[in-house]
Amino acid sequence: MTAAPARESTSSVELTEMSAAEWKAAVKRGLDRIGLTYDELADQAKTRDFSSVEALKLWVAIGGKRP
Repeated sequence: MTAAPARESTSSVELTEMSAAEWKAAVKRGLDRIGLTYDELADQAKTRDFSSVEALKLWVAIGGKRP
């Protein structure tokens, strides 16, 4: 059995640090974009029944953290 050749990654990840105020504003923009309040999104998370893929992605991105 031969080992598979190592693959070189062609993707890159860019991280941006935000202040608390910038993070809060970004979460608000995300909620506005999907037309939900934080509480509505949190309710969807409790039942794991998200209204859209975007709602799920926002929940994952904010980690359930209230702005």
